[in-house]
Amino acid sequence: MGERRPQAVLVRAPMRVSLAGGGTDLPSYADRFGGLVVSMAIDRYVCVTAYPREFGGRLRTLCDGVEDVEEVDRLRDRFARAVLRRAGVRGDTQVASLSDAPSGGGLGGSGAFTVALLHALRQARDAQPPDPVRLAEEASAVEMVDLGRPVGKHDHYMAALGGLRVLRFAKDGGVQHTPLPVGDRLRAYVADRLMLFHTGVSRDAGHALAAQDRLARDRDRQVLDRLHTIRALADTLLAAVRADRVDSIGPLLDAHWRAKAGLSDAVSVPRAEQLYRLALESGADGGKLLGAGGGGFLLLSCRPGDQRRLRAAMAAAEAAELPFDLSETGSTAVGLPL
Repeated sequence: MGERRPQAVLVRAPMRVSLAGGGTDLPSYADRFGGLVVSMAIDRYVCVTAYPREFGGRLRTLCDGVEDVEEVDRLRDRFARAVLRRAGVRGDTQVASLSDAPSGGGLGGSGAFTVALLHALRQARDAQPPDPVRLAEEASAVEMVDLGRPVGKHDHYMAALGGLRVLRFAKDGGVQHTPLPVGDRLRAYVADRLMLFHTGVSRDAGHALAAQDRLARDRDRQVLDRLHTIRALADTLLAAVRADRVDSIGPLLDAHWRAKAGLSDAVSVPRAEQLYRLALESGADGGKLLGAGGGGFLLLSCRPGDQRRLRAAMAAAEAAELPFDLSETGSTAVGLPL
């Protein structure tokens, strides 16, 4: 038998909507107190193609921009460069990336990209899909260790595993990932009453999280108290989800946002506050800015029957909607023998 031929691999990894507990996965908090996040993968994806051949043996990438370099260390795209290095790819490869949502939206896009690219490169080499938990751990190490970003493992686990989950972050760095049941009322609530609108402002999660991370490490009492509140709200929302008490979710999102907005000046922006006030006046019973804050997508919970009024108000304010639903699956790939 001859040498196994490589594969061209197309991977899609879901982005996510954090319902409660975001920020407690950062090591600056979780390593001392333990974190908890309730999160939902959505049917909006980052798609990556890895083509393990290039005529001249060079490295070509189409991610944030087009690059054609002799070897990996010359790439300007730090995310692609770090993933390719960790996967042991120096050159002779072509990579392209596409996404359903703009970067800096608070949907865990960088985590989904890291998971998808690492998945594609591993499967192109091995012709086998990587273990999802191992993939999540390796992808999180790319951001947290290789790039030194002040982030946690939340996004990477959701991109790798998918579904509706509670993630528990232990003091020793371990992650317990438990799928949650999706009852009929909850499924209908997600489909009909949860909505995403873009503020028109994008930001780098690393910059937005840096202040929280620094203050938590310095044991700032106000920041720690707010993170304790966010952690407690995650427990409360988890109980509501398990009991299918969907009418409790909107007010809990509101309480979560009010606690989170006080973490640092980088969390909220006037545009987001303006849109949120308008939403509450137009049928929303709660909501929160997703991700680290500072812009991106606003998640809104709508009262029954007020969907049309809420959408009209957001459209008038030029906040574009991103329709979505629950994604049951995590990072998945199609391999094509070359």
